[in-house]
Amino acid sequence: MCGIAGVFAPGRRLGVDALNAMLSSMTHRGPDDSGVQALAGAQLLFGHLRLSIIDLSPLGHQPMTLADRKVWIIYNGEVYNFREIRAELETHGWRFRSDSDTEVVLTAYCQWGLDAVDRFRGMFAFALWDEAKGELHLCRDRFGVKPLYYSIRNGTLAFASELKALNLAGHTDRGIDPISALEYLQYGYVSAPHSILADVKTVRPGTICSLDRSLRVREREYWSARELFDGHAAESLRQELRELPDEKLLDRVEGSLQKAFEYRMVADVPVGVFLSGGIDSSLVAALLARRSGLRLRTFTIGYGASEFDETRYARTVAESLGTEHVEYIVSHQAALDLVAEIPSIADEPIGDSSLIPTLMVSRLARQHVKVALSADGADELFGGYARYAYCGDFLDRSSLVKALYRLSANVIEQLPPALISTAYSISRAGGPKFAAINDKLRKFVRMTRAQEPFDAYQAAISEWSAEDASRLLMRSPTEGTGGRAAFDAVVGTGARDRFMHFDMTRYMPGDLLTKVDRASMFVSLEAREPFLDHEAARIAAALPLSWKMRQRQNKYVLRRLLQRHFPPSLFDRPKQGFSAPIGEWLRGPLREMFVQELAPARVREAGILDPAAVQQAVAEFLGSQNRSVSPAGAWILLQLQQWAGRWLRMAPARTTGKLADANDVSSVTIDSA
Repeated sequence: MCGIAGVFAPGRRLGVDALNAMLSSMTHRGPDDSGVQALAGAQLLFGHLRLSIIDLSPLGHQPMTLADRKVWIIYNGEVYNFREIRAELETHGWRFRSDSDTEVVLTAYCQWGLDAVDRFRGMFAFALWDEAKGELHLCRDRFGVKPLYYSIRNGTLAFASELKALNLAGHTDRGIDPISALEYLQYGYVSAPHSILADVKTVRPGTICSLDRSLRVREREYWSARELFDGHAAESLRQELRELPDEKLLDRVEGSLQKAFEYRMVADVPVGVFLSGGIDSSLVAALLARRSGLRLRTFTIGYGASEFDETRYARTVAESLGTEHVEYIVSHQAALDLVAEIPSIADEPIGDSSLIPTLMVSRLARQHVKVALSADGADELFGGYARYAYCGDFLDRSSLVKALYRLSANVIEQLPPALISTAYSISRAGGPKFAAINDKLRKFVRMTRAQEPFDAYQAAISEWSAEDASRLLMRSPTEGTGGRAAFDAVVGTGARDRFMHFDMTRYMPGDLLTKVDRASMFVSLEAREPFLDHEAARIAAALPLSWKMRQRQNKYVLRRLLQRHFPPSLFDRPKQGFSAPIGEWLRGPLREMFVQELAPARVREAGILDPAAVQQAVAEFLGSQNRSVSPAGAWILLQLQQWAGRWLRMAPARTTGKLADANDVSSVTIDSA
């Protein structure tokens, strides 16, 4: 795992100072080594920060080229099947100096061109310069695990692994994209190809952006999540899986997952597993420990007596598997102290409060290992979110039953939230409970009033409705966020496939993967996503719906696989994950910060939100009824305002397009080609 950055200014010679600010802002991504290379007569600069994971020797140094020095690469990520690709390349006569996957990626391009990316199995973002063709290629992995931002301003392209690198180096005017702001308020994240800044884009997952010397961008989509749901191959695989007996189907799924998980253990440094005690991370640990025979290191954090705590479940799993387990109970103060750090970590606003525990478990793991496996992606692939079931069931109902849903929603809306929480706790006494039940019921109420499938699902996932989000903005966009187009992009087998595709292409890369990348890389830890293997994903997406959701149980197939290793009662509870009790915090110890950050003068100074609308939202959230504003919705407002205070006010570093003098290029090589 690494950080990459570059500047391309055709017709102008660049000095090393054009990269200094960008690289220095991301040193956490690569503390082990760094390198800068001037190419194309110093019109192009490549910069790299290395976190050494595979081939720890100097032979893995980047930027990297081959003997003829005609093709150069800077690369962030891992191609797990690089040894198989290397063996194939050797049959074509290629010989290798290092044992790094970077050299394999570079050589594969020289052998097969851009089609080489179809062979790669992993997570990656890289920039590749082809001198003979005069082309620069920016490539991102299929699911968007690894980030890649770019901007084109004043005849200069700049790109980097993190938005802050472009921001601090002056490659943006820091104007806010109103569509991105609207999407952020609704969902808590921003989707590719947008960023929160109007003049900065992100490379889409599964896409290569190619630029020539005129800086004209050509996009090539080499893979799309649509392929998992639609088309002849998807339907053929569906039919094949339908015909399998239960145990054969379970063997097929387990075999695909085990191979994907084992690939993610490829490293020349110790590897650990984030273990929440839930279905997904427990299955990762079980297949690696019991099926592959690996001695694992597992890590978990908890909140003590909080409803969000799952450490006892993680401990049970770890003891059963015999892992080297480390857990850390987070004090409220330790978690609260991190809130002030979030704007520096999240250089683009992230409305997901689980960034805090993700950062904490990353710090815990980094004390023992350099690589850790996360378990994101299983919910999107295997139908894990409760909303898939209840929103899908609502859409399946007749008009009469939908009317009854709306009637019950009207009743729920009139009940005091405190009464609902108390009644729910009593009804579930001694049993598993959903955290934040009032927030889930609020979304249910909005969903019942929807007339179309997309509107129903949007109600189920939005913290602010599109109308409320528009009212909160100082300047509302003239068009929507593109969510409906993403929802309508697939047919699949019905609405639930469309739910999963939407989350797979927007929520997962925009929120989950961004959150994990920022939290883990902030502490120089490589986080890997074992469920996000495109070959295993084909099987997951093609499973009959009854193997994903059955009798009110989500991720049914994964539960059945876990029964091969654990008693089913261990996982008979609602999903928690690494959550945080933000409602308690914002009304308690963070109340003063919350009120001050969203005070009219500060909101007006940032210029993104409407001060009057924000004040109304703050009052409603802190009021005794607090029906309309959820803790997550309030947190989204706070994070946007904190982000603006951190990243929109500072002066950018000075950059120049002039060639540096001899004293400035001691750490830079200029390639004369």
